[in-house]
Amino acid sequence: MNYRAVGFDWGGVLNGKPGQFFGQAVANLLGITHEKYLTAYFKHNSKINRGEISEAELWRLVLSEIGQPDKAQQVMALSRTANAENTNQAVLDLVDKLRNHGYKVGLLSNNIPEKAARMRRTGLDKHFDVFHISAETGYVKPEPPAFSHFAAALGVAPADLIFIDDSEKSLSTADACGFTPVLFEGYEQLKSDLLKLGIRL
Repeated sequence: MNYRAVGFDWGGVLNGKPGQFFGQAVANLLGITHEKYLTAYFKHNSKINRGEISEAELWRLVLSEIGQPDKAQQVMALSRTANAENTNQAVLDLVDKLRNHGYKVGLLSNNIPEKAARMRRTGLDKHFDVFHISAETGYVKPEPPAFSHFAAALGVAPADLIFIDDSEKSLSTADACGFTPVLFEGYEQLKSDLLKLGIRL
């Protein structure tokens, strides 16, 4: 397969640790299973990704769902730590290498306008051919229109696109959309997976 484009998530791939670490930390704090946390979180997170609610409102909804609304401040403190500006430089360097090899590269992030503004202030957007933030575009992963819109902006068919994300849920529509998913667990694993797909590094 001759892929023409590679897409990247932000949180957990280009910034910070993969989301499973944060999710498990929240589950541990609340004394519940990771699966129960994920069920409650994904029931409400599309609202913040579309810019419809604030972070505080998101956690109020999620923690009310779980039955522990009193833990909001502690969970938000964990969230701030997990989402601190902590660029994964090796992954960002890989983005530049791919671009230099002639691949189209794009960022597709479920995120809020404030985070998008911070990314742009650091110059992150300059590394990409396409820079899509859900609250700005209205398209939220894993909904298929998010990926079709992203691929069209890159000028490729979905079948020509590899997309890298740390969330299995965000990649869950890969078959329906036609792109090739890569679940991010770490830099060395990512390089290995891309080489197996025939990507020039």
